[in-house]
Amino acid sequence: FTPENILTWVMKNTVESNVVGLSNWADQGIFYASTHKKKPSLCITDETLELGDFYGKSFEKVTITDIVDSSLDFHMNRTGGLEELNDDMNAIVGKIRERVRAYGKDFYLLATGCDEECEREMELEIEREEECEVEMPSMKPSNEKRWNFISLFTSYSP
Repeated sequence: FTPENILTWVMKNTVESNVVGLSNWADQGIFYASTHKKKPSLCITDETLELGDFYGKSFEKVTITDIVDSSLDFHMNRTGGLEELNDDMNAIVGKIRERVRAYGKDFYLLATGCDEECEREMELEIEREEECEVEMPSMKPSNEKRWNFISLFTSYSP
């Protein structure tokens, strides 16, 4: 491997992890802004219990801006809309949207309707499918030499 190959690999992985992190960061920021100083009951989202809700939707390639816009719609519909936000929280949402447009406009993610837990499970399944198990040839174990433990107690110097 050349240093150029290694740097290319590192940069590619960094960009990919930032792309995923950007959508999660935006979702968490929007959630915070939409529930800040509101009824505590709005901080709890409904739990998804149906398998169809978890796995029933197909994967589709979606831009990060579209993912964040749907997250914004979800949280605003749940908590009363943008007009219910105070000026500070409105500013936070505006900055989140601005940064997502600046840093995520050219990137796509495979998205489903599933939540983070479901996505983690799907990632594990994909990793298992990608792993290739290689069987190692059998080896004969070496014979261990017996230790003279008595010498430990009769030694006078190290």
